Amino acid sequence: MRSITTAASLLLSVLTFMNISIANGQPSPLATCFSCPDSDIGLNILLSFTIPDVITGAFTCVYLGGGICRYDSGTGALVSLVIDNPLCAGAAVNVCRARREERRAKAVPKSPKPPSPAAYVPKPKVMQTRKTLREEKSRNRRGPSA
Repeated sequence: MRSITTAASLLLSVLTFMNISIANGQPSPLATCFSCPDSDIGLNILLSFTIPDVITGAFTCVYLGGGICRYDSGTGALVSLVIDNPLCAGAAVNVCRARREERRAKAVPKSPKPPSPAAYVPKPKVMQTRKTLREEKSRNRRGPSA
């Protein structure tokens, strides 16, 4: 019984290792700022979608009523199909714009003015006053001079 458990765990670990190495070796999908609309004009919900095609740059959206729509991944514009679906939305949803607006809303506001350049300019009078005070302090510590 113990050898069967050991063999099963070894087999699972080997399969897991092979699955991870295969998954990591896959090319990542093309980055795109556009996504399928949640529903088409006929309010049919989105069932599935494909990643953008490497050659054509188009991605496909499949809706509940059997509607298939293709959009260009670069512009988000509707691509004409062999099977024309009149319920396709005119353009895909720009998700990058929404992400940017969300990040802007969450960002910490910047200062309205840059720091004053006077804060970094050496001030000779202030430095001379500090030097004088430091010298007087050190003289007072030593006591009265003889």
